[in-house]
Amino acid sequence: MGDDSDILEVSPVGDIILVVGPPEEEQVRLRVSSTILRSASKVFDAMFSPPWVESSRTLSLEAPKDVELPEDDSEAMKAICYAIHHRPDMIPFVDVNGKQILQAARTIDKYDLGTATQLLTDKWLRPQLQGKSVEDLLYMAAAATVVENYEAFSKLTWLVMITHEGSYRRFQNDEQLSELLPRVTFVLLAERTFLIREQIFKALHGAGPEQTCQCVQTVKNEIESVRDGFGAGNTISILKALRGMVKVANAQDALEEISCSANRRHWCRELRFPDWTESETSLCLRCLQNDPNMEKACEHKKELSYNDRYREKRELNTLYLY
Repeated sequence: MGDDSDILEVSPVGDIILVVGPPEEEQVRLRVSSTILRSASKVFDAMFSPPWVESSRTLSLEAPKDVELPEDDSEAMKAICYAIHHRPDMIPFVDVNGKQILQAARTIDKYDLGTATQLLTDKWLRPQLQGKSVEDLLYMAAAATVVENYEAFSKLTWLVMITHEGSYRRFQNDEQLSELLPRVTFVLLAERTFLIREQIFKALHGAGPEQTCQCVQTVKNEIESVRDGFGAGNTISILKALRGMVKVANAQDALEEISCSANRRHWCRELRFPDWTESETSLCLRCLQNDPNMEKACEHKKELSYNDRYREKRELNTLYLY
């Protein structure tokens, strides 16, 4: 029996104390409402109904009963209980990493709490780059797989694709990722990353000034700095390459306004950005789940209108390039 002073009052009218975590570690004691747990989860509903052992105890506000959950993660269960008890002010949204989100998703799946915690998982799985590593994004994609958040999976794998540098091999050896992500996820990520990089490489080789005067050196330097990232042994991310292309485009625009010391008219071949969008290159979880043996690019592609394509490219520019 734990000290009452250690109890976290998730619900001041709770009739149950969830004792979460293995006994050999520091456990968390959460005072919660059995009524709320039962309405949120079929698993908890069965746990507090006959013939389960817990149902034989008299649940009361005055003397809440301990329920041991030694196999569960304490931090994940704490956040989940705050969510289903409508206490968003107590939930960590900023300082939470990909592994913690995945652990919470697995706990949500274990207790069939998907519907009750949808707002929580939607916010946790919101795609973002600030403060998130590629590993975080992959764990978040695995969490999206567990809770079947198809939109988040597509966006998160797309962010992995444009931010990762190098091979995906080290992630394939991760036990949780290999267990939860569809088998060909890393094959498709590598394939699409290569195809996009190839488009960027061709675009860079087709761009640049036609003149040879000293004025054009700035543009040439910008182009070479991005090209170097695609050289032997170099694997800069797609996002860094796109940001480099923005610098090239800006340098080209500035060059055309410069008065040439050699009395030449500056003219640059147009720098064409890769003509692809997130919807056309991101991975579709539904297709990967329905056809786990697929080895080619996912065939489930959203038909995009002109406005959709413009919106996605504007989002790329606004959120990631600048």
